[in-house]
Amino acid sequence: MLLIFLSFFNLSSYGFSVLTLKPVDWSKVRSVDIFIAGYGEELGLQFLYSAITKARVMDEIYPDSRVQIIFWAKEKGRERDIEILEKRDLNIIAINDDLLTSEIIYKEIKRLKRISSLHILSHNAAFYGNRIQSKMTRIDGIHFPWSRLTNDFLPGSYVVLHGCNTGFVLAPQISEALQRPVLGSMTSTDFQEIFTDGSWYHNNPGQYPSSMNRMSTNRILYEEDYECWKGNCHRLMSNNHPYRGYWGEYEVGLPFFKSFCNYPLSTSRERETCYRGIAQALKAWPTVEGEDFESKVFDFLCPRHGKYNIFSQCVDYLKGKSEKKFFWGETLPCTLKKCEFATVETIIEGRPHPSIGKKAPDQGMKPFRDEFLLLQKVRPYFK
Repeated sequence: MLLIFLSFFNLSSYGFSVLTLKPVDWSKVRSVDIFIAGYGEELGLQFLYSAITKARVMDEIYPDSRVQIIFWAKEKGRERDIEILEKRDLNIIAINDDLLTSEIIYKEIKRLKRISSLHILSHNAAFYGNRIQSKMTRIDGIHFPWSRLTNDFLPGSYVVLHGCNTGFVLAPQISEALQRPVLGSMTSTDFQEIFTDGSWYHNNPGQYPSSMNRMSTNRILYEEDYECWKGNCHRLMSNNHPYRGYWGEYEVGLPFFKSFCNYPLSTSRERETCYRGIAQALKAWPTVEGEDFESKVFDFLCPRHGKYNIFSQCVDYLKGKSEKKFFWGETLPCTLKKCEFATVETIIEGRPHPSIGKKAPDQGMKPFRDEFLLLQKVRPYFK
């Protein structure tokens, strides 16, 4: 096993940064968690920070047997990127000035093998895919050779697509090709940070309590203190309304990451592949309320806002204590295979593009209950 991983690090050049949280004893490593952090542009280093936060949570769950490897698209250039990583005490494996393309990403995933999870943190367009480095190079569900990677993903592995609107088209397509569970968003996602009340809030003005500040160190998620400026206090989470932005105004949405197992589930082995992967994704969710199953489920499904008590309203609904609607928009019907929506046309910069329309009547709170019941099915694999 060690030879597989050592061969990966004998490459002479990279079009991106490759890093781990700390020096790794490769003789103990049995599998890898891969993080792909896209070019941040106007968002700065927040894709990288969200990858670091999630990777550190997973490092504490799997301290020796799994290693978290982060591929970071070129941000500022070679010398500046090295400086950024060194100041944050990260273990740099390789770096240069080229671009991180979909072709390179495929080759590096294929080279690593024995994958326990894959996390893509980047911009995304619902019908065009993840933008890692440039607008012209995207990872989609059709042209990217996902089916060639199936044997490299271990049983119980999973994929999380953290960017905007990844669940409408991309996540079901990848799940079908990869034969693994894929979690995707059903609206815009934005960055959350931990504030001084010990809660996650989106970090845009108006979405967090005006009387509170961001935490400077984080020991809520970890066994020891880690400084937030080094990237240990971020995550990407869905907004509590249908997408509205550059790609139009979507008519429907959901404020949680929808799980998809878009492949046959007729045998116990196939179902276990699905349920175990979802359970492991849930286990690694960066939850401040606790590490138990119930805390993870509520944090995973329920939206948050600094001015409105929507998180507790969602929890009360899932506990059967309330029927009050807390999502600010119409919802859509979903299964493990896909969600039902209409493809409509919108005009962007004078050109037509596909957009998300309404196909079925508003589902109200039913999708929350359906996903909550699905998560109860995966509970036996939450270990």
